[in-house]
Amino acid sequence: MNEREIREMQRRIDEGIRLAQQRLWERAGREGRSLVVMQDGKLREIIPEAKSDIAPSPISSDPLQAHTAR
Repeated sequence: MNEREIREMQRRIDEGIRLAQQRLWERAGREGRSLVVMQDGKLREIIPEAKSDIAPSPISSDPLQAHTAR
């Protein structure tokens, strides 16, 4: 595998992880469940809104970062 193929594979893996995180966030919001995450070395419980009005930030599409930035 050359360097370009490795970068493309890593990009696809990262994209899949972001999509899985977004789906988990949306599902937890729909079902009224909380998510427990580690942030800044501390455990936090976050309850997503039922209506997922969080747009991916231009810096990161991580819904947790979008939630804490508000």
